[in-house]
Amino acid sequence: MLTSALDGAREFRRDPGYRFYRGLAILLWWIALPWSVLVRSKGRAEWRERLGMIPPIAPGSLWFHVASVGEITAVLPLLRALSDRGEDIVVTAVTRTGVGVARSLLGDICPVSFAPLDFPAVVSRTLSRMRPRALILAETELWPNLMALAERVRLPVAVVNGRLSERTVGRSEGLLSPLKGVGRVLTLAAVQTEADRDRFLRLGVSEELVHVVGNLKFDTLARPLSDDERRDVRASLGIEQDERVVVFGSVRSKEERGIVRVLSELLRDIPGLRAVVAPRHLARVAALERRLSEAGIAAVRRTHLGVIDRSEKQTVVLLDTTGELSSLYAVGDVAFVGGSLEAYGGHNPLEPAAQHVPVLFGPHTGSCRESAQELLDSGAAREVGSYDELALELKTLLTDADVPASMKVAAAHALASGRGATARTVELLETAGILMPETERSDS
Repeated sequence: MLTSALDGAREFRRDPGYRFYRGLAILLWWIALPWSVLVRSKGRAEWRERLGMIPPIAPGSLWFHVASVGEITAVLPLLRALSDRGEDIVVTAVTRTGVGVARSLLGDICPVSFAPLDFPAVVSRTLSRMRPRALILAETELWPNLMALAERVRLPVAVVNGRLSERTVGRSEGLLSPLKGVGRVLTLAAVQTEADRDRFLRLGVSEELVHVVGNLKFDTLARPLSDDERRDVRASLGIEQDERVVVFGSVRSKEERGIVRVLSELLRDIPGLRAVVAPRHLARVAALERRLSEAGIAAVRRTHLGVIDRSEKQTVVLLDTTGELSSLYAVGDVAFVGGSLEAYGGHNPLEPAAQHVPVLFGPHTGSCRESAQELLDSGAAREVGSYDELALELKTLLTDADVPASMKVAAAHALASGRGATARTVELLETAGILMPETERSDS
């Protein structure tokens, strides 16, 4: 399996598109070289790592390369599973936020560095300093020089939790595309969906090397709260057990005005309704609080619940903490996931579904398209095209017990069937020869 992938990779390195990309990268590197020397001489840690001057790492590690926070979160259960097997791991991330989150989540598992820029000289320096056993790319991180030079030193290259858009594949088929035939480098592609499998095949990956394993994100989701836990969380928010609740999660700034209007309409038509509203960024809490007040909606911040007079019931709990939203979805009878009615790309709809809560979101779900579609196909979610449609759907789900009940069952089924991608991916990595079989490792 490894031999066939390496033979195909040599063809990729000779492709006109890659040769043009490599030549352009070399030219740009010589232009940037004086700046890179200056940066290294001043000891700026981030850019030293981006230029290949990574801290010392034990040779023979598995090199995981990710883009940012989303990919780190998705591959976290896989990284922990490999660490539990005794594998040495190093992670590189592209963005500052990704590196920060990775270091906070993985500090007990492995070193984390900034990813090298995709210049041949930088990638070569990184490979010589790191000397990894294999390169494992998360989702869509197909960097031509990184992959070509990894193959050149006969390093197995795999993709995990792989996904590709139709646009990316379409562009890869152009004559001078640097991704044309890049799939021939891969030893393994463990992908999310059948559509992703077809797209990786079009990149040139051999059919026997592409496997649909599902989305690793399913294995990162919190378990659903028990009935007792749900009652406790409701009580901590000052919400009675028989009150109907809608959760607006990850609301973005351009959505605030529309969400407040929807909430005003719901409160007018559904007496006693309560709501939890969570802005995507804590910097928007004050502005959202003002909008609610101007609309005549009584709101209290989550952090103020312990000091207010509980006899003065507030209609809305405004979430001003981090890390709680995924579990607080459980208090809702229905949830709307923001960033989707305006062109932000959406946010993870699996989080409320994991709590068996019916899910609504808008049409802008480009950053979570697979998850959104899976929930729509299973009947666990509905897509709305406008704020008026959102208000109408919420009224239906908050007043008709039969529809949300069926959506809750669908959510539970979808989440149960989606879990297990981590174990399937580990098995494939072992079969591909990237991991040592557990039996051999335990004997060594």
